[in-house]
Amino acid sequence: MEDQRFFVKIVKNRMHFILVVKFFFLVSFTVFAEDFVYGLDDIPVYKNMRYVENSNVLFDKIDGRFVSSEMVGKYEIKEIKIFYNSVLPNLGWEKVEENIFERGTEFLEIKLESAESLSTVQFSIYPK
Repeated sequence: MEDQRFFVKIVKNRMHFILVVKFFFLVSFTVFAEDFVYGLDDIPVYKNMRYVENSNVLFDKIDGRFVSSEMVGKYEIKEIKIFYNSVLPNLGWEKVEENIFERGTEFLEIKLESAESLSTVQFSIYPK
C-alpha cells in the first residue's frame, strides 16, 4: 500500500511539472508569435531587431499591394539570411532567387546592409 502511494505521488509531481513546462512554453511561444515586421502581418522579426521609425510604406492598388518596412539590429547578415531562408518557406514563401521569395501573386524581396555594428533589413512586397 505504501508503494502505491509513493508511485501516485511521483506521477502527480511529474504531471504538475509537465503542466508548468507546457504553460511556460505556450506563453513564450505566444510572445514570440506576436513579433512580426511592422506592416507585414506574417513575416516574423529576427530576434530583437527594431522597426525603423517612419520606414513603413503601403500602397494598395487594383493589381496588388506594395509594402515596404525596415528593421535594424546588431546581428550578422549571415545569421539573418539563414533565419529567413529557413522560416519563410514554412509560411508559404518559395525562394525564387537570392533574397527574393514568391507566394501567390506577390514577391517578397529582402535587402540586407551592414554598417559598423548595425545590420539593416528592408522588406518589400510587390505584385508579380
